[in-house]
Amino acid sequence: MDTELLNRYRNAVTHLLNEPGDAGLMKPFINDLKNYLGNITSISTDLDMNDWNDENTSQGVAISPVQAAKCTEETLRTQIFMQGVKFAIEERLKATTDDIHILYAGTGPYGTLLIPYLSVATNPRIKVTLIDIHPENISAIKKLVKHFSITQNIVAITCDDATRWQAPDSQQFDIIISETMTALLKREPQVFIFAHLCQYLSESGTLIPQKISLKAWLTPFNSLMQTEDKPSTDILLKEFYCLNIDEAKRLNTGDTSAFKGSMLIPNGVETNYRLKLTTDIQVYKHLKLTENQCSLNIPLTFLPHDAQLRGGEAIHYEYIMPKCADFIFKFPIKNTIKTETKLAKFTDLNNLGLPGVKRMFERAQAAKCGHSFSIADDEWALWTKLLDSLALPYHETTAALYQSQRIEEFEHWLNINSNLTPS
Repeated sequence: MDTELLNRYRNAVTHLLNEPGDAGLMKPFINDLKNYLGNITSISTDLDMNDWNDENTSQGVAISPVQAAKCTEETLRTQIFMQGVKFAIEERLKATTDDIHILYAGTGPYGTLLIPYLSVATNPRIKVTLIDIHPENISAIKKLVKHFSITQNIVAITCDDATRWQAPDSQQFDIIISETMTALLKREPQVFIFAHLCQYLSESGTLIPQKISLKAWLTPFNSLMQTEDKPSTDILLKEFYCLNIDEAKRLNTGDTSAFKGSMLIPNGVETNYRLKLTTDIQVYKHLKLTENQCSLNIPLTFLPHDAQLRGGEAIHYEYIMPKCADFIFKFPIKNTIKTETKLAKFTDLNNLGLPGVKRMFERAQAAKCGHSFSIADDEWALWTKLLDSLALPYHETTAALYQSQRIEEFEHWLNINSNLTPS
């Protein structure tokens, strides 16, 4: 590999690990990082995601190698997670003279949260076990380990489902890393990876991220017009779910009581509010990601058409896993008549001549109401293929689906944000 490119890569890693988080200033360094890693692994972010498959774990979807690589392009997300891992490792190294043992589950092809750090840290006391379910990712990680000459740090590289993987007898880890999530802990297996792996965490060990906090708010209908001069008037209803070490341990014992509950709408609230759901992430101590800082923090704001948010009423929620995890909400309805929701077929075309849009919009509306509906096995693959052909990111599109009250609003969003040249 060209010496100049290697120097640019090392410079990029140094800046990303040590400079304050800044999506604008750090973008060139992210580009140097992912281009270099892409060249070594032959898994470039420029590859077509339609040519790569997701993989189903026992409890959620492991995104494809190329989609995982593309996550690196989210500058602030990548930088804050890289810094959180670095900070946790260096604190642990100072606190003990022993080797420190790290488990990294769901590495993707680049091992972004750890491999770049190891490539510049050169500390033999760091001992790492790497797990990913995709053989392509495992092959890519092995190439990086060899290229950066960090075999002294590697205990094992294993192709396995992290929700089922079994550690060697008596193995304990000081740090367990997994960033296998989307906003609101949908679809991907973050919750269940931590629930399974926490049994291998040492008594003083830490999970990264340390805390994922999901909150529900009431937000005025005109809240999108807020400015610095007009601060938010959102009303916090509840932190309705928190994934941390304590919750992971409860789940490991079979206690899923936190997966369902209710929240009371305060007295005096009338029906000019919508529900807003947010995802806050404490990666490690002071290193955090919050609302709209990356795709993991995109808020979802909505009000089902047959619901009313009125003081004294309750909103019920439950974390379910039909084929992939999702929170379902049941709202107080305007009347007692509730009909079965019948969704459009995926092949039905919308006003833009696109398949899937009508069904996925109707599905989002049904999910917001807590209505049941069937999901075809190939539905997710067809939807992601359409989004890829339109150059639309999954997370932003999901947010638009949930936030749009009418399909025309969502179609307008599609017109503005897509290339409308589906293959």
